[in-house]
Amino acid sequence: MAETARKICRRLHAYLRMDRFTGKVLAVRDDVIRLDTTIGLVSILTGTKGLLPFSVVVHSTKPFPRLLIEEGQGVLMGDERIEIPASGAVFDLSQATDIDLSAETMRSLFLPVDLDIRTRHLLRVIESNDVNDSFAPLVTDAKSNVCCDEVRPQIQPLLDAFREQDGEAIRLAAAALANHGNGSVSTSDDLLCGYAAGYAALSAALGRNPQRVVRLTRELASGAAAHTNDLCAAFLLQAGEGLMPEDLYQLLQSIFSDAAYATTVAHANRIASTGVIGINLLTGAYLAVTSLYAG
Repeated sequence: MAETARKICRRLHAYLRMDRFTGKVLAVRDDVIRLDTTIGLVSILTGTKGLLPFSVVVHSTKPFPRLLIEEGQGVLMGDERIEIPASGAVFDLSQATDIDLSAETMRSLFLPVDLDIRTRHLLRVIESNDVNDSFAPLVTDAKSNVCCDEVRPQIQPLLDAFREQDGEAIRLAAAALANHGNGSVSTSDDLLCGYAAGYAALSAALGRNPQRVVRLTRELASGAAAHTNDLCAAFLLQAGEGLMPEDLYQLLQSIFSDAAYATTVAHANRIASTGVIGINLLTGAYLAVTSLYAG
């Protein structure tokens, strides 16, 4: 029985329309399947999850393990389908709505006169949703923690490298920041992904050359990816290409526009509700927007 996809990352859909690809199941949980494929990390998500780069959201009515999907099983992708033959699982992509998650499409952004107010709303969301071992104290008045103490000396070199648009310095600073935190989830890699997204959105609002922007975010991603685990590296490399989670894309669109403040807060709260990963993404985006614009 085929599961029907509700929406899909447009970049992924474009690949799947061009050719067929193979891979294997990297991990499977109740609400997410990670696939290691010849075009990188692909995620299959339930309707309760927000769309990610190179992901699809499906109308699954049961936890994914109940579809008999297991780690190591082979994957076939193409012709509007993702198939895991050993389990009999088929995901039909033909009816999925394309959602663009690329910074390249942020052409209508501008610097609003109330940017400082918009970023203060973002900061309040970070403050009110902070959780243990997040990197929020890097931008708030909260008491620092061990994770923040580890990375704090490396933050300024990253900010300086982006201000100077020095690719090699960005690579070195990102490498020093990678893979810090408490365990495999609460890591500075999420902070770097948020930073890349914030930098890309600010650059779009300033009318910077998109090719130059992605050259610098690729340096950040490749520098950090070489010093972390495979899963985090995959997300970093996608961020380096200017791709970002759907909720973060919408948040940054609202910040660099005349959208109502309530819209910005709602998007930020949805990201924060995911826990430490969301807080770290928001902190990274806030750092990029406020420090680089001020600089």
